[in-house]
Amino acid sequence: MNRNRIISLLLVALLVAGMLYAGGTAEAVYPDPEKNITIVVPHAAGGSTDLIFRTLAEEMKRASGANFLVTNITGAGSATGTNEVINNAADGYMFLGAGTHTTAATMQGLTNGYKELDYIAALNWDPFIIAVRNDKPWKTLEDLVNDAKSRPGKITLGNAGMGGATGVASVGLNLAMDKAFNVTPFNGGADLIASVLGGHCDVGIFSQSEVVANSASFRPLAILTEGHSSLPSLASVPNLAEAGYPTITVPGGSFRSIMVKKGTPETAKKWLADTAEKAFNSASFQKFMKDNGLIPVFSKLDAFAEYDKGIIADYEVILKEANLYKMTN
Repeated sequence: MNRNRIISLLLVALLVAGMLYAGGTAEAVYPDPEKNITIVVPHAAGGSTDLIFRTLAEEMKRASGANFLVTNITGAGSATGTNEVINNAADGYMFLGAGTHTTAATMQGLTNGYKELDYIAALNWDPFIIAVRNDKPWKTLEDLVNDAKSRPGKITLGNAGMGGATGVASVGLNLAMDKAFNVTPFNGGADLIASVLGGHCDVGIFSQSEVVANSASFRPLAILTEGHSSLPSLASVPNLAEAGYPTITVPGGSFRSIMVKKGTPETAKKWLADTAEKAFNSASFQKFMKDNGLIPVFSKLDAFAEYDKGIIADYEVILKEANLYKMTN
């Protein structure tokens, strides 16, 4: 084989290699239109967290053209769903419907949680309301607390799981009430709602959107925020101070956000954050938040990470006091 023939073959080989490399690069562009992007919601379908992320998924799809799927993976508070994201590939095709439930589960040692996740976008707060079934005898929060203190441990105070924000709120409230209640975790908001309405749990801490959805059956006793609900149907519900407990401070709501596994490419993280921002700012998502009394607090990437430091600090205080803090570093 002569020298010119060898050179020609080498040039052809280099050309083919270049084409293959270019093809590989094109396939690596994020997001691949042939792939689904999965949002893992670590709570059962039917609760407020599920509703928020299903609405967000639709708006992200509308904003980008990409296909978003929602899957509910429950268990251990929110830890099982969180671990599903942590244990999958860091490629941007799966992210967590995160929030204060992620903080609570991480601090209680149920998952490595936010230690192995990167911040994408903060979305909103959903205020908490203490509510009972409307045929229960307690007309006010004071009625309920006085009854609970008269027979400690007999009245069940339900939450949507100890690995979530209502779990921390119920523990904090019970500590402030001299441990008068029997704090009882359930498997997500939908399970808690069914248990209170079915008479299997006396009182629950709910997101206000859950109370609105069941307004015909619930009697709200107090909202855990400092102010009042922005929803007309709940505007008259007293806050803790007005209900007679001005010194009690507990998590006042559930914070929702999206996070991905550490190691996810920066291009994917930025695309997800920008797409979430477009979805968040859409007229339909803004209307959804207003209709459900959600408090918007959008931030993304580094700004979101900084915002979350305050939430982590607040939760640490309550969980340490309740001897539930299990983090070692």
